[in-house]
Amino acid sequence: MCAICGFFAPDPYPVAAALRMLERTSHRGPDSAGIYWDGHLLRREALAELRGAASSSTRGRIALGHARLEIVGGPDGIQPLTGCRPSWAIVANGEIYNHEQLRRFLQGHPTATDSDNELILHLIEQQYHDGDLARAVQTTMPMLDGMYAFAVTDGRQLVVARDPIGKKPLYFIQSEIVAFASERKALTGFNVPVHRLVPGGILVLDDKAPCRVYRTPRFQRPPLDITGFNDALETYADVLQRAIVKRVRGLDRIGVLFSGGVDSLLVAIAAREAGTDVAAFCVGMDGSDDLDAAQKAAAELDLNVRCVGLTEAMIEAALPEVIERIELNGLVQVEAAIPMYLAARLCAEDGRKVMLSGQAADELFAGYTWYGDVVRDHGYVTLHERLWDDIEQLYLDTLEREDRMTMAHGIELRAPFLDRDVIRAAMRMVPQGIKLDGPDDPHRKLVHRRLALDSGIPHFLAYREKSRAQDGTGIHSTLQRIAKRHLLGSGQSGGRVNGQPTPQLLDYGSNYRYVKLPYAADEVHAYIAELTERHGIGGLGTDEEENYACEVMA
Repeated sequence: MCAICGFFAPDPYPVAAALRMLERTSHRGPDSAGIYWDGHLLRREALAELRGAASSSTRGRIALGHARLEIVGGPDGIQPLTGCRPSWAIVANGEIYNHEQLRRFLQGHPTATDSDNELILHLIEQQYHDGDLARAVQTTMPMLDGMYAFAVTDGRQLVVARDPIGKKPLYFIQSEIVAFASERKALTGFNVPVHRLVPGGILVLDDKAPCRVYRTPRFQRPPLDITGFNDALETYADVLQRAIVKRVRGLDRIGVLFSGGVDSLLVAIAAREAGTDVAAFCVGMDGSDDLDAAQKAAAELDLNVRCVGLTEAMIEAALPEVIERIELNGLVQVEAAIPMYLAARLCAEDGRKVMLSGQAADELFAGYTWYGDVVRDHGYVTLHERLWDDIEQLYLDTLEREDRMTMAHGIELRAPFLDRDVIRAAMRMVPQGIKLDGPDDPHRKLVHRRLALDSGIPHFLAYREKSRAQDGTGIHSTLQRIAKRHLLGSGQSGGRVNGQPTPQLLDYGSNYRYVKLPYAADEVHAYIAELTERHGIGGLGTDEEENYACEVMA
């Protein structure tokens, strides 16, 4: 996992701009850094060394920057990586899980490193015809099993791409140059609107037009052809095991983002069975449901679980850091980010670079309570469509937040339930009797919970009631107490900041699509807005991020 950035300029532009972008996102890649411009390449073990080696007067039309978190590829994997042709180079953020198979597929094609990301470049080179770099990238993307954002150049063009699920974020701006980066904060200094490259998006930069963005197909929706519970269970057990194995292969130690719920339990047990040393990290307010369940899971299953009880003071201290890192101050995003941010910090302190999460199980297997309401009001066909809609919105609802919270501590987060074979298998299952048993089913995720039982997880844990992270950890109620105390103490009225109405805060979350009741009291929104203003936190997300012309690439 890494930081990538770069630019395309109509005329030579200071390469120092790419270095500044790297500096703003260096937390994502603490192990080494590199920069490419117009055929020149510098790679160093530290970003400070890179600054010293690159002249302040150096200019280029195409620049690529990279800060590396070393997991795959060893010391030779420092990026940018170059291709078989002298002017070709790539920077990539992510993991390609089928890189060993791709390496065999490219047998006879020279590779210089063990890096999984070098394989992307060589695949693109092989698909490159008639100078059409964008088409070569489009043809290569379906071959990649993993999570990624990358930028590749042939020396004349620059093409930037993001994986179809949207696990890895990417942003860009269009000014006197077109620049891109892994996080929004790297681009705010240009003082123009920052746009998000959508999942499956391809950004094409060359002399023909200043900036073209294409959407490629994200998911090939399979038929609903698994109708029996036993068939569903067997299929699911197989694909989930393979998804876990590919995400821990080559790793001696991993962390698990842990709540004591069935999703993170399944991940932790499967990772341990795959032969890696597993440590699970759980945070929550003292006495919270998640801490209680995590401690019981540790005792029942002999899991290495590290639990940390939080206090109001710890939450208050973490809030400005979380808002700045998450680049949003919407309440759902902030509340869900706090426990992940603190758990990732624990994982980093323990010297682990990779965490697994249970993200997406609820969208795949209808885990939220409101899915029962959908069945009651509209039926199972509509439920199936809603599940697809929610899967396609995950990049906004959760994935970008989780990437920032873990990468803030130099931790790579991997989500086995977002494996493309797991998604395909789950969405082949008819919901009725496999995912939930009618609108009033109190548990839902039936096949998911049954697999947990078959994996040795006790019934009281496998069938623990679903709870959102901010509720299970006690963060939601705690933040309401903090906000009310703070605003009452400052003499401000609920819903107003400095005598003005609370500003509208950009927020994401599936609850907004299903639950009509207010998420929290006005005081909490007002407190978060006031906190953002008081700490001078800028560069937050806006509704403009996806407001740009986007063509469909056939």
